[in-house]
Amino acid sequence: MNMWGLTPKFINILEQGFIEFLEKEVSNIKSEYLLPIFIGELLKENRIKVKVLETKDKWFGVTYKEDKEFVKTSFKELIERGEYRENLFEDILN
Repeated sequence: MNMWGLTPKFINILEQGFIEFLEKEVSNIKSEYLLPIFIGELLKENRIKVKVLETKDKWFGVTYKEDKEFVKTSFKELIERGEYRENLFEDILN
């Protein structure tokens, strides 16, 4: 699982790359602008650097509707163990 933390400077690079992508792929409706591929290309060209931060935490993916119950149960267990608050954003919403 990847989670990207992007700087404002990188967002400008990403936007320019998206414009170029649209110009090339305008007629291909199934084309996707994939962040890992774009970042990989920029790394090969030495245009950017990335920093990898590791974590021992578990990630829960929700790809299919069948994943929903497992993820809900998993978060409920994290809340019960005190690893998550029930309202994750209460400290910034008040």
